[in-house]
Order: sequence, then C-alpha cells, then structure tokens
Amino acid sequence: MRRVNIQEVAKEAGVSPSTVSRALNGFPGISEKTRERIVEIARKLNYRPNYRGQILTTQNTKNIGLLITDITNPFFPELVMGAEEYASKSGYTVLLGNTSESEEKETNYLDFFSRGPVDGIIISASRVSNEHIIMLAEEGLPIVVINRILEHPKISYVSTDMEKGGYLATMHLLRLGHSKIAFINGPKHSEVSQRRLEGYKKALKEAGIDYNSDLISFNVPISESGYKEAIKLLCTGEAPTAIFTYNDVMAFGVIKAAKELGIKIPEELSVVGFDDIFFSSFTDPPLTTIKQFKEELGRMAVELLFKLMGGERESLLIEPELIIRNTTSRR
Repeated sequence: MRRVNIQEVAKEAGVSPSTVSRALNGFPGISEKTRERIVEIARKLNYRPNYRGQILTTQNTKNIGLLITDITNPFFPELVMGAEEYASKSGYTVLLGNTSESEEKETNYLDFFSRGPVDGIIISASRVSNEHIIMLAEEGLPIVVINRILEHPKISYVSTDMEKGGYLATMHLLRLGHSKIAFINGPKHSEVSQRRLEGYKKALKEAGIDYNSDLISFNVPISESGYKEAIKLLCTGEAPTAIFTYNDVMAFGVIKAAKELGIKIPEELSVVGFDDIFFSSFTDPPLTTIKQFKEELGRMAVELLFKLMGGERESLLIEPELIIRNTTSRR
C-alpha cells in the first residue's frame, strides 16, 4: 500500500506542508478549527508520520530527546541515569543522542527530534548554536538546556554554577600557597569553558596575581589532552606548581604525565579536576575536584521540561562543591 505524504495532506487541506506539520505536532499559532480539519484529513487519507502516527490521536509521544556530547565520559552516564529515572516514573522514554563532539551530529539529531518523535528535548551539548536552539523553541518545541545559560521565554535551563566552580578550584590552590596555576581548559567555543575561566580569573584577581595567558590552553576534554598539555607545561623552565583541569578525565592525564616525569603529587605538583566522577576517588592519589551533582542535573532537566510542556518556565543554577582529597597540598 502506497504511503501518503505530507504534501498530499497539505493539498487536500488547502494549506502548506509546514502548516500540516505544525497542526499534527500540536504547535501554537494555528486555530483549533484548522487543526481539527487537518487532523481529520490526515486520518481520512491514512497519513502516518514516521513516528508511527501517535501524535494524531494523543498529541503526545511519551518520548523525550536527550542530546549529550560524549557517552564515553563518565560524567554523562550519571546525568542520563538521573534523567531516565525521573522520566520513567512519569511514563516517558528517553531517546539518547550521542554526538561525539560533532557539530554535524548535533544538528542532525536536533533536526530528527524536531520532526516529531519526541515531546521535548534536553540538550547537554556544546556545539549547537543558541540561534538554532531558539529557532526550534519558537517553532513550539519545549527545550531545556543543561550547563548553558540561555535566557529566552520559551527555553529553560539547569546548570552548575561554572564560574563558581572555577573560582573554588583556583582559590583552593591559592590558599595552599600556589601562585603559578595552569588551567588546562576545555573547548574554546564552549560557554562552560569560558565561565570556568572567568572564575579562575576572578580568584587570581582577588589574590593580586596577574593573569597569564601562557598558562591557559583549550582542548578536547579527554585524558590524552590533559596528558599532552601537562607534558608541555611540566617540561618548561618555569613549570607551574599546580594544574586545574576542565574535567576529571583530563586530570587523570595530568597525573599520568607527572608520574612519567618523576614529579610527585601532591608534594611537587597539585592537581584539581572538575566533575567528581565515580573514578576520581580511586586514582592514585585520590583526586581533589569540583563536584557537579550529575544525577540531579538530569532529574531537574526532565522536571523543568515537564513544567515547560505545561506552559511554566523555570530555570535553576546549582552550586558546585569543592571535594578535597589527596592531589593538593600546601606549597
């Protein structure tokens, strides 16, 4: 049996294909009378969207799209677990998109989700532009962003206070007597990277220490980056006495580099990570880090999405916590 397409429904209804799409997806800006007529014509023609036609009868797929950048980073499984746990209690399924730090993949997933198989999207990805997110939101798609401050009447966010996290890490090292503190940061385009850098700068300024851009690098947030940047820093004539990294995984690379170079941690080099992933307490020595409440971020993102789907916008900023273990000591 031949499948009826959206253009045929539009022709029969005397409207554009985009109007048909908006009507069947429950988007605003269409009168109830027009919506009902389009739905009736779609039923009559036996039109079924790719997501099995659920929205024709229920206006609700019971699916949530969740976009993350790197499933191999232990930060994300905990976030996903929190989101899935909360969603499942309300009868929702989480459809996961892993982009592997690819802008093309992020765009493709968002385009797929926006075509209708989900009731809303949670975005924990760094490369998709604010403009793209706003465009989707203004088309009527409920969106919550994680760890991105995006002020828009149709978008909610939940984020760790990244500037506070950068400040806490740097101030901890300053109070231990360190003045030459390197920061192995994440991607330069990332809002998270920039906000943590602002916290780093703020702590230095309060301590009366000049900002030195030579101690800052921007990288893909993986252990290899931490390792390579640490080798560069520690093999210079004036090596830093402390290194703060964008995440714990990069800190693992720093620890490996220090061990290979015969540099003792924390006696000769202090290291602070970010995230407090599960493995951080099992490194040798256990890693001092900034804790993000990862499961809570996932749970709150789903809760905020449900509120947004009900017409209520709310955003939250979550305080990070300094976790002091054994990779930092007094200078």
